[in-house]
Amino acid sequence: MSRGEHGAERLRALAGGGMPAGGLVVIANREPYAHEWRPDGTAVVERPASGLVTGIEPILRACGGTWLAHAGGSADRAYSDAMGRVAVPPDAPEYTLRRLWIEEEEYERYYSGFANEGLWPLCHTAYTQPSFRGPDWQAYQAVNETFARAAVEETGADGLLLIQDYHFALVPRLVRERAPHVVTSLFWHIPWPNAEVVGICPWKETLLEGMLGADVIGFHTRQYCLNFLETVQRYLECRVNLEEMSVSYGGRETRVRPYPISVEWPYPAAARTAGAALRRALAIPAAAHVSVGVDRADYTKGLLERVHAVEQLLEDNPSLAGRYVLVQLASPTRTRIRKYQQLAADLEEAVDRVNVRFGTAAWKPIQLQMRTFSPEEVRQYYAMADSALVTPLHDGMNLVAKEYAAACEDGDGALVLSVFAGAAKELDGALLVNPYDTQQVAQSILRAIRMPLAERRARMGRMREQIASHSIYDWSEKLLTDMREIRQAGARYWPHRQFLGALHAERPREVVAR
Repeated sequence: MSRGEHGAERLRALAGGGMPAGGLVVIANREPYAHEWRPDGTAVVERPASGLVTGIEPILRACGGTWLAHAGGSADRAYSDAMGRVAVPPDAPEYTLRRLWIEEEEYERYYSGFANEGLWPLCHTAYTQPSFRGPDWQAYQAVNETFARAAVEETGADGLLLIQDYHFALVPRLVRERAPHVVTSLFWHIPWPNAEVVGICPWKETLLEGMLGADVIGFHTRQYCLNFLETVQRYLECRVNLEEMSVSYGGRETRVRPYPISVEWPYPAAARTAGAALRRALAIPAAAHVSVGVDRADYTKGLLERVHAVEQLLEDNPSLAGRYVLVQLASPTRTRIRKYQQLAADLEEAVDRVNVRFGTAAWKPIQLQMRTFSPEEVRQYYAMADSALVTPLHDGMNLVAKEYAAACEDGDGALVLSVFAGAAKELDGALLVNPYDTQQVAQSILRAIRMPLAERRARMGRMREQIASHSIYDWSEKLLTDMREIRQAGARYWPHRQFLGALHAERPREVVAR
């Protein structure tokens, strides 16, 4: 049994050996479970196919605690208590989900506006101009205030708070001002660009000050850490220690660390028989090589470039007619933003062009499915695939690459991976490509198709071993151990504990399971 297979047990032991009594508190924009009304008046629980949810939920399942998120489900109120709490997972509760309700216009300005038309393109080098608007910034500040207040309510006298992603850059400082005893980490799931790029943001100083309220700031790679240190040094009056990877600002120190996120191990893969059944349902020829792409319909994921590469592949290799299929899952996202609407239209048009050009009545070279997929469905597509195409233009990590490798239990699969994904620095068994180089991507797909079984298994074996020894449990254990060390060294905050402990003891903590 590999080290990774002991991960959940190690994490539970860590939780039992000094974690806060109430467990951990996690802040994330997206909830791991949403209740949605059906047309017949009943409700169904939906789980998003989200890399962040995939990465974070195993931590709370192992340690217990509370997940704070925006309430996005139409039936969420009916299935939560008066404080927005519900025990999850619904069938076997292991932690608490607390839902926060945010007025729709404010949410759109915070989420679609500042976070995803501003920070998202700013941090991804995908040549989309960021938009920064005053009302969006005001909404972003207000929503961060809402989450910070809820976080202070949920943390105990010696709590640990894990803040997830670019939606909440201001929360660390807001929590620090209200509850200086809380040890706080901010993990930035997307890339951090160089200082010159960050300078585009009109409110960069306030964002950086907010982030530096955290005790620990984590990024996927050391390069992102160095970019961040360069940024704060340029725009704030602070002291940066490159040897210690830390920033001293406002009389306190923040550690900046690379924590490459990963997936659960053992991975709950679907059986190959489920993949074979799905292949039949999709009317894919039994002898065809199937590549799968699993992405949100986002311009950073390189979907149009991927379609162009398949078109080049078929143009250069006419013998692949009827013998190759790309099944591309493209989950709709941020559909109110014009850039995403245009991408969806362009993607459908490009796929139709390739299918008309090369397809037949019995065979479509590209099957595009634009809908939301559950994690269980995604695992069936992994089981069906002979290879995976993960070719983002820029990505912090990209857990699809790791999920696919973890799902290949028989070791029979190939991964074509962008050099601009953080995962490329870890998965040396992948076929690495520049997604902007159409010819190179096409040639790498052909190599995956023709790769001998022994080479496929050798490459996949290396990737699976890397994931097994660096699973999500290793990621969280490293992060939580660093936070515990900070808490143990933070005696200057302890005078607050007695008062805050009494405050939390007076607050009711009813949790309902429905």
